[in-house]
Amino acid sequence: MAMLDTSELTRAISNDRQRRQPDEDVIERFRGDESLEIPIELTDLDVWANYMSDDIYEMDVKVREFLKRTRYQRQAKGGYRTTCPMVFAWIFGHQPGPRDGAACRLIHTLLKYYCTSYTGQTTMNGKPVSRVYRFNKYASNSKRPYSLRLRLEEAKGGSTDAVFKNGPGSKSDKRTHGRRADRQDG
Repeated sequence: MAMLDTSELTRAISNDRQRRQPDEDVIERFRGDESLEIPIELTDLDVWANYMSDDIYEMDVKVREFLKRTRYQRQAKGGYRTTCPMVFAWIFGHQPGPRDGAACRLIHTLLKYYCTSYTGQTTMNGKPVSRVYRFNKYASNSKRPYSLRLRLEEAKGGSTDAVFKNGPGSKSDKRTHGRRADRQDG
């Protein structure tokens, strides 16, 4: 019975292990490499998640494109109202279904960021909706992108110091409530 010669395999594995062992301390090498400098702001977990999310980046590009296309209507009529299903249908070409929940949540977040104000449950064009987002004629013309990666792309060549700072009014509540508070009986 012939024996299988495994000496070549053993030699190849041992050479591979030797090549994998670093010849100097890897951490020290990375600390000294200036091309790997990461801003301290990216060490926050939420900021890093925003920066790394391809979904946020792509959806932010699409929502900004939608807002750019509706700019004339906003300026001509003094404002614009929309809902998440309307934006979803414009982006994807079909009405949202049960499997589109994650995309709708992301669109809600982006519309909430870009809008001037929004309402709670109401009706629009005779259909019940969870929120109606209002945009005045100047809304989103100069608003920075929600996606951090898109902000950095727009700031290329310029200073990136302000990229990580929150914009004015970004944490304010834009929710408007019904008109009952304005009435005498309400």
